[in-house]
Amino acid sequence: MAEIHTPYASLKKLLSLLNGFVAMSGILLVGLGIGGKCGGASLTSVLGLSSAYLLHVGNLCLVMGCVTVLLSCAGWYGVAKESRGMLLFCILSMVIVLIVEVTAATVVLLFFPIVRDVVLEHTFVTLRNNYRGYNEPDDYSTQWNLVMEKRLSKYFFSL
Repeated sequence: MAEIHTPYASLKKLLSLLNGFVAMSGILLVGLGIGGKCGGASLTSVLGLSSAYLLHVGNLCLVMGCVTVLLSCAGWYGVAKESRGMLLFCILSMVIVLIVEVTAATVVLLFFPIVRDVVLEHTFVTLRNNYRGYNEPDDYSTQWNLVMEKRLSKYFFSL
């Protein structure tokens, strides 16, 4: 039997495609959150407690990714069952999530120079207090030297 090409059928396909993109972005956020949670321990051991805020960003990415995936699944269900209530719930929830994300990004970008200066100053103080020298066997100095050697090798090989 041939498929009916109506505007409603095209809208169903478009909404399914949109929910697919939303689900992929949610999975990407979950992956970033897991990477932030797992990689945060090594970053915190090198930079000290000044990078602990990255662990909170990992939690935020995990939560927002899970919410986004759940909303996309609700959208797929609404498209498949042709439920106007479920589609309305899905669209309104996604609009609310989008508004929250845009507001958070605006606040972060607004206060970024202030936060960057505070974090850099705290990082430098931590580095001055804990770094003992190039050939010292302690963990902090060894990890910091490894980071700096990687940066220098990237700099010299990129020239």
